[in-house]
Amino acid sequence: MAFLDKLGKTIGNAAGTATEKAKDFAETTKLNSAISAEEKQITQYLLEIGKFVFEQEKDNPDSPVSELCSKILSSQQTIEDLKRKIFEIKKD
Repeated sequence: MAFLDKLGKTIGNAAGTATEKAKDFAETTKLNSAISAEEKQITQYLLEIGKFVFEQEKDNPDSPVSELCSKILSSQQTIEDLKRKIFEIKKD
């Protein structure tokens, strides 16, 4: 009987430990998800700041971000050229 009692306690302890681990895992997953959501929100705010700064500084050659603004403007022009080519292809 002592053997069965000890075995029962061991199984009970293992089940309790497994339950705790599962709860910890669920909580950790929930917290990591919350962290990810906050990081996405920060990225969105940074994107909005970047757009604002771009609009304010794109015509200022003395701006510390003028080189990046020029690259963005160049990319925008390339996009427009490519869209025009697509339009011409579809028009024919």
